[in-house]
Amino acid sequence: MTQTRWNLLIYRVPSQPSTQRVHVWRKLKGWGGLYLQQSVCVLPLRAELQQHLEKLKAEIVAGGGEADLLTVQIDDAEQNAMLVQRFQQQAEEEYREFLGRCQDFHKELAHEREIKNLTVAELDENETELAKLRSWLPKIHERDLFKASGYANAVKSLEACEQDFQTFSQQVYEAQTFSAADESKGTLL
Repeated sequence: MTQTRWNLLIYRVPSQPSTQRVHVWRKLKGWGGLYLQQSVCVLPLRAELQQHLEKLKAEIVAGGGEADLLTVQIDDAEQNAMLVQRFQQQAEEEYREFLGRCQDFHKELAHEREIKNLTVAELDENETELAKLRSWLPKIHERDLFKASGYANAVKSLEACEQDFQTFSQQVYEAQTFSAADESKGTLL
């Protein structure tokens, strides 16, 4: 089904403190909102998004700002397609950033292997980084309102990170076991 109905939030918040402005921006971006210009954000007309937007509008007004939440119908198929494409481009940018972070993760593990830094501390540090990747991808996917093509590659990349981490874990285990065995031999002498 082609998207033709949209929520348009046009708002103004007090310039100081910036806390409310940042809060509104983060909420809208977190829901996958597309900014057409400053303080003008569009989202597809969907029940769950509508509820979020109505609450956000009330927050803006309660915080001393102004907000208009409009439902618009765009009859021009080309304009609707362009909006969907912009949403997809926005999601693709996030997937590309995610893929870059996955590459960084592999590089970090390769570096630790190269310098033989196979310690429990490094294992913990990289497990924390992997946990960040694990929690980040579902958030990107949730904001991907029009199923951009980058999701499949992002899933594969995360799976590769998981596998690389498992290999690294095994290498740390073996290094620690070997090191402990060497130490125990030394104490027996």
